[in-house]
Amino acid sequence: MGEHLSRRDLIRLGSGAAATAALTGAGLAGSAAHATAHAAAPLALPTSKAFDLTDPSDPVFMHRPTWCPTVMQCAGYDHLNKRWYVAQVMYNPGDGVPYATRLKEGDIAITALSADGATKIGRMYLRGFGHGAQIGVEPTAAGRPPYLWIEYDSKAPDGKTGFGTRICRIKYLGPPADQPPRSFHWDDAADRTAMEFKDRTPDPAKLPGTGATLTAPRPVVDMHHRRLLVRFDRGGTQQCAVWDLDTAVAAPLGTPLAHRAGLYKPPVAQGFCLYGSSMYIYEGEAYKNGGPGNTDDTGNTYITRLDLNTGATQKELTRALKSLTFREPEGMNIMLVPDATAPGGYSPRLTFGFASGVEGDRRSNIAYKDKLV
Repeated sequence: MGEHLSRRDLIRLGSGAAATAALTGAGLAGSAAHATAHAAAPLALPTSKAFDLTDPSDPVFMHRPTWCPTVMQCAGYDHLNKRWYVAQVMYNPGDGVPYATRLKEGDIAITALSADGATKIGRMYLRGFGHGAQIGVEPTAAGRPPYLWIEYDSKAPDGKTGFGTRICRIKYLGPPADQPPRSFHWDDAADRTAMEFKDRTPDPAKLPGTGATLTAPRPVVDMHHRRLLVRFDRGGTQQCAVWDLDTAVAAPLGTPLAHRAGLYKPPVAQGFCLYGSSMYIYEGEAYKNGGPGNTDDTGNTYITRLDLNTGATQKELTRALKSLTFREPEGMNIMLVPDATAPGGYSPRLTFGFASGVEGDRRSNIAYKDKLV
């Protein structure tokens, strides 16, 4: 697989005790002195390997139900505890709150699933946060809950769908499946304390270029390289910036390691993620012309790789999990799995989700690519 990081280093780095500890085989900073020098260098990322988008995809899991019957929006993986965290619009028909209200208010359900998606481990309700279309999962140690990077302070400009206007880092606090769920509101002081809430909305004044405001910030993390990427709109273009993850955890976001404006903005955006020096952009819609019942219906789900240093792009159609009914693309992330060629290390997978099933009983599905070039 080419790039790996030892389990011991990941757990040690996950504690936040060493923001500049060595990263094996990833071509990144190997000492505090090196990291300091890199921070002062031009805004660019060390060149990394990239996923081969033409490589066939495989399923992680298919047809898995989550706590709510709504479409999955995104999913991220905690490799230290082997759990998935799936975000979706919160809706429980039995609680008397209409789906339209939950959608407008920006209420999100986070379902914890086993590695194969077969077991519901717990759930956490986030009220007033947004839509959950892109999240980051930050594991810290085995036996400890991860932190979630997610939008918050939901607004619904169209009066129908709420989207977050800022981003934060919170601790996952979902009770076990056999206990009642817990509900948290970002604007409640006690809830913020319990979640260890940290606002991490980028400061436009610390970013390259011009533009006093930014909108629609969305976060994702690359645990293999310990980076945070935030995508946002600013000055009439879509942009992104990348920070060292440990630095971002410790303090509000300052000057980034890398920044790029004029991002490719798909007509129907469905997610993105970061791996090394590449950003991956996910797009598409549910089947329009019969799906698996029509061999001519190839769908319109595409993955684009953007080299954050050069701006070069590669765009490929994916037919992953083509047998699904409905098959709406939803969310991207990087999954780390044990590396068979390097004991104690991890290999990356580019994962991307699909919602399937019928309205009122949507299911979650995740596919992956793992060939690096």
